[in-house]
Amino acid sequence: MRLAAYVPMLLDRFPDAAFTPASLEHVAAKAVKGFPTYGELASWLADWWRDHRPMPTAIAGPAKEAPPPEPRVPPTPEETAYVRRCVQEIVGNMRSPQAEPDEPALRKPAYLSPAQLDVINPLPGGVKRVRQSVQ
Repeated sequence: MRLAAYVPMLLDRFPDAAFTPASLEHVAAKAVKGFPTYGELASWLADWWRDHRPMPTAIAGPAKEAPPPEPRVPPTPEETAYVRRCVQEIVGNMRSPQAEPDEPALRKPAYLSPAQLDVINPLPGGVKRVRQSVQ
C-alpha cells in the first residue's frame, strides 16, 4: 500500500530515466531497517540521480550571420493608387450611415417620476413623495 502511494509522487518528482535497475539496487541497499519512508526513498533516489543523470546537451553556438535582405523595390504609382482606394473604401464602410448603431448607445436611462414611484413603491408609513391636491 505504501509503495502504491509513493509511486505517483516519485514519478512527478523524477524523470523516467531515474528509474533503472541500478537506482533500485542503490535505494534497496540503503533500506537496511526495512521499507523506507517516502522522505528516505526520495532522498536516496535524488542522491543516485544527481550522480548518474545524463549530462545536458551543449547549447549550439551562434548561427552564422545571414546577409541582409535585398532592399524592397518601391511600389509603382498604380500600386500606391490601388492601396489608397482600398483604404478609402474600408474607412468609408466603417463610417457608413447604414451601419447599425451600437446597442449601448440606443439605451438612454429612463427614470420614474416621484408620482410613479408612489404608485409602485410607497414610502414607509404611507408618506407620499408628491403631495396630492384635494379636489
